[in-house]
Amino acid sequence: MEPIKRVPLVHQVEERIKDLIKEEKLQPGTKLPTEKELCTNLNVSRGTVREAFRFLQAKGIVELKTGKGAFVAEKKAEKPSPAINWLVANETDLELRYAIEPIAAKMTAEKIDEEGIICLKNIHKEFCDAAAKNDANNLALMDEKFHSEIIKRCGNNLMIDVMERLNMGLKDFRNNTFSIKQNVKDTIGPHEKILKAIITKDSAKAEREMKKHIVLMETNLTLNIVTLEDE
Repeated sequence: MEPIKRVPLVHQVEERIKDLIKEEKLQPGTKLPTEKELCTNLNVSRGTVREAFRFLQAKGIVELKTGKGAFVAEKKAEKPSPAINWLVANETDLELRYAIEPIAAKMTAEKIDEEGIICLKNIHKEFCDAAAKNDANNLALMDEKFHSEIIKRCGNNLMIDVMERLNMGLKDFRNNTFSIKQNVKDTIGPHEKILKAIITKDSAKAEREMKKHIVLMETNLTLNIVTLEDE
């Protein structure tokens, strides 16, 4: 039997839209159901549908037209860009992060000691200092250290090993993403919420805030790729 996968809601919606295109044999240029229709049919929020459309646009499956809606994308003869290749190649890694890191945050909140709290506080401070200096390289380093420290403190050797491997593939993503100021802002706040939940040993909130953080990171990544494709 295959293990149950913890798949983010936005990716479930993404798969449903892909299934719709395939099953209905929708041709390029065909208009897709509106966000409102999909919200009603799938019982999800408009924000979730919007994010799913953005992921699909980044992969060249859907084309979003301002004021008109979403359409099945025209097939392009040229090779996909390196940015799209990266997203497709690393989608499984991103899903693994969603499955592992919230649980690790929960476990760390339950067992962290004073030394661990001080360590996480110092890492977050260094991240904020790097943000003030627009130091993208150090931002990437501190982001990796923040997430790695939470994983390490959870005490699960399998999670630690998996994340060490994932971090190797995330180096380019981190180095590129923190050159965009909005991504830096969208990291400081979530890190603060995760840190506060861990410090107060609120394990449920630590898990919840980590999930929200990873989904936001994926959304920003997709928006960055779409922006690059439009330039």
